[in-house]
Amino acid sequence: MNFQDMSVSVLGMGRSGLALTRELSSRGARVLISDSRPREELNPALEELGGLSVEVEVGGHSDRVLQADLLVLSPGVPVHHPLVKEACRRGLPVMGEVEIAWRLSGVPFIAVTGTNGKSTTVTLIDRILGERSILAGNIGNPLVGEVAQAPPGGYVVAEISSFQLETVHAFQPRIAVLTNLTPDHLDRHADLEEYFAAKARLFARQGPQDVAVISSDDPQASRLADLLESHNLPGWLPGFPPPDRPACPEILRFSVRGPVLKGAWFVDGALWYRGKSGSERLFDWGFPGLPGPHNLANSLAAVAVARWLGIPAGVIHSALEAHIPLHHRMEEVGRPGGVLFVNDSKSTNPASVQAALESYQAPILLIAGGKDKGTDFSGLGRCIARRARTLLVLGEAADRLAESARVAGMNSIIRCASLQEAVVVAWKNAQPGDVVLLSPACASYDMFRNAEERGRLFAQAVRCLEEAHPGALG
Repeated sequence: MNFQDMSVSVLGMGRSGLALTRELSSRGARVLISDSRPREELNPALEELGGLSVEVEVGGHSDRVLQADLLVLSPGVPVHHPLVKEACRRGLPVMGEVEIAWRLSGVPFIAVTGTNGKSTTVTLIDRILGERSILAGNIGNPLVGEVAQAPPGGYVVAEISSFQLETVHAFQPRIAVLTNLTPDHLDRHADLEEYFAAKARLFARQGPQDVAVISSDDPQASRLADLLESHNLPGWLPGFPPPDRPACPEILRFSVRGPVLKGAWFVDGALWYRGKSGSERLFDWGFPGLPGPHNLANSLAAVAVARWLGIPAGVIHSALEAHIPLHHRMEEVGRPGGVLFVNDSKSTNPASVQAALESYQAPILLIAGGKDKGTDFSGLGRCIARRARTLLVLGEAADRLAESARVAGMNSIIRCASLQEAVVVAWKNAQPGDVVLLSPACASYDMFRNAEERGRLFAQAVRCLEEAHPGALG
């Protein structure tokens, strides 16, 4: 795609918006970047833009944004935004970072989406591929700034969110993975079906030379695989036309519950794969850095990708063996007084918290709560009542989360005013051998800049406990 002399408006000055502005400007586009936030909140971003020959607009979006050849959205800008709807009404093309990065890339994409497990899965795939891949996307570095670094003959391994999938059009990953699909981001998407349709866009333009890797254990993911197989994927929103032909990739499934017709599965303590050459037992399961059944599922997705690419079982085993939990995902951050503290700050929906709760046999004191995304907590409440000894709640969703657990029979519920207070109160109520688990089930924006800051402050509070109380509990 040639951007020379093209007039481009970029909405949003987050990491993706800044990366898009730099890349498009370097390719000769005339860029206007616009953000609705006031100037004082955008000083770091404005400093980054200082050396570029671009127009900048802050404090709101003027009609100038629509006087362009292309409107580019940062992931934080929803397609329901009035400005985006007006752009579609006028026939102005609307794209996002994933679409542009894919069009600029010289190598195929391995793209992973899902409600949970995306980061671990892409990390495993990237480690398995070694020097043949570059890792980017929702996991860290913006895609558009990384695709040029991908090795010839290799792959871009990309973690992709539903927000990013809203604005793809021609995007056609060679390998597309769906880890699972449970209710989330219902403060952004109108309902679960719209969330489902956004995820389905990952597969919408795949052809017979491509492959889709999808969980057969998760009901919604399995439904998507069935719709894909029958060439009946759901459509998207008005203004974003469907593909002119049905998707028709090869479909691999993965399951922790037993054999699948084609793909990867777990049975009797071992991982198996069935492809065009028949079934093969790969190796025994048992990797300390991949605790819990959810990480078994993530590993099976990575195994299916790797074996489809012809990567030997020994290479896959070495990659799984070398894996350590990612920051803010089931990350052990301290053991003051014999109490294990686990930072799972990136668990921002009920399904991921339930997976974390099921990963420990020891008594659990759960710290949860944050910005309410409108998610149903009833199932999580039942899991908390069954698996946790104490629930410590904080943030905007505290009362609703506490009530869901209370209705399910949970009696030990403590309301905390801050994360630091929750850490101290949990420690005082714990016994040696217990687990204090920060797994919020909510977004962080009511009290923190992001989930990373929440996780860092949790770890910092634990370190303060270790310094103040070395040895046994007080």
